Amino acid sequence: MSEKQKAVATQERVTISKRDPWALKKWFSVYAPSYLGGVFLAEVPASEPQKLLLRTLEVSLFDITKDLSHLPIKLKFQIRKVDGLKAITRFKGLELTRDYIRSLVRKGTSKVSAIVEVKTKDGWVMRIAVLAITTHRIGSAQKSAMRKRMFDVLTRKASEMDIGQFLKEVLEGLLTADLFVAGKKIAPLRKVEIAKIKVLKYPPEEEQTTVKELTTETVAAS
Repeated sequence: MSEKQKAVATQERVTISKRDPWALKKWFSVYAPSYLGGVFLAEVPASEPQKLLLRTLEVSLFDITKDLSHLPIKLKFQIRKVDGLKAITRFKGLELTRDYIRSLVRKGTSKVSAIVEVKTKDGWVMRIAVLAITTHRIGSAQKSAMRKRMFDVLTRKASEMDIGQFLKEVLEGLLTADLFVAGKKIAPLRKVEIAKIKVLKYPPEEEQTTVKELTTETVAAS
């Protein structure tokens, strides 16, 4: 083999080796958990399904609902189950964008923040950060009283609901409406938001991760 032919062969081997990792990857469709409607979230690549387990995805609620008012709400999901080319997630958290939070705070108002740990009736433990904006400045005693009311509302509501019911109230604004009503008994309010939710502990059934490999029948059907 001439030197030129060897050089061409070497270049071809290098090119193929660079393409190999992607050539081995498959695309998996990722879905929200059933308690959030099981809607399609995204497509993600992986060389094998096991590598998808516990991978976290962040999407805007707007991507799911197409409601412009939901643009500031970011949802986090974690893959816990793979069945063929379908990946199922569990809820991991929620967070408002920083720009949106900054837009709420105005001169001459007070910001009341509360962080509460709650447990749903089906065993989910979450840390929730609430943000309330008053119409005018208030003192520390009123802030403490308002935090106490928000704490009572959140712990009571969570204990009465499973995770699906609780998140439905959060995403539809029903929970913040209850917090608004409770807080305005202490001082006039302009806005109440759930600023952040972080899952601290899952119930046993949500802790389980499973993989069902892609079968020949599945490939043929697709």
